[in-house]
Amino acid sequence: MAYVVRGRNDVVNFPVDECHDGQGTILVRQLLGYEPLLPVPGNPEDFDSLINFMHETTLPVGTTIGLHPHVGNEEIYYVVEGKGEMTVDGDTFVMDPGTACLTKSGSKHTFRNIGDSDLRIIVIEAVFDKKDKKSKQH
Repeated sequence: MAYVVRGRNDVVNFPVDECHDGQGTILVRQLLGYEPLLPVPGNPEDFDSLINFMHETTLPVGTTIGLHPHVGNEEIYYVVEGKGEMTVDGDTFVMDPGTACLTKSGSKHTFRNIGDSDLRIIVIEAVFDKKDKKSKQH
């Protein structure tokens, strides 16, 4: 098939407790692709490219995604609504709606909701080599 379309009615939020040893429970909608490190169903056959997944993730007030490394992949966080604080390799900055952050291979990052409402982000991950993508799915 030449396209894949999924929306709010097709993919539900799945709770993920203490994501990467973070605090609280976040909600993940795995829109495209698959992230086997999360207890969320996905579709590993979606991408022919080096993209692994696209998530819509909601961090309720006070929740965090714990510090974790990226090796052989890059990850983009894009804030849709709310206010977050990203720390990458010790540098901390605020992310508001419309802000994107690219975490490169070899870096570590953590992310937390510092606002007074839900923080909703889009997360996209890509790998450098198809063999890395395949090994991650097994």
